[in-house]
Amino acid sequence: MKNQTSVSKKGRLFNCGPAAAIAIAALLILAASVASASAATQTGLATCYARRLTHHRTSSGKRYNPSALTAAHHTISNGTHVKVTNLENGRSVVVLIDDRLPRHRGRGIIIDLSHSACSQLEFGKERKVKLEVVH
Repeated sequence: MKNQTSVSKKGRLFNCGPAAAIAIAALLILAASVASASAATQTGLATCYARRLTHHRTSSGKRYNPSALTAAHHTISNGTHVKVTNLENGRSVVVLIDDRLPRHRGRGIIIDLSHSACSQLEFGKERKVKLEVVH
């Protein structure tokens, strides 16, 4: 009798050999890693924090410092490092998410950057950027 393995997919069992079971498992792992990678990358508009917010408390409890490389985002957790790339000139900077972006921002804005981060990316008010979560 041949060595057979049962693989479960969506509640159904499939009888297959060990090599097929390994191939199916590898495909499922690959699909999960592709899904998590796409969730960790976003493209949209970035803006700079308003100057009037200097020294106000952020949602992390720290005071906003325009000289620090920090940012606010809707869904990325505080304490996460994110690589932000200016799609117009290719410049990048890694920032620490330490605040929540207000829900009412609209217009496709996905991140608010500190003035230091905006300066390193070489833009003033609003630019199209790509975000990548740094692990």
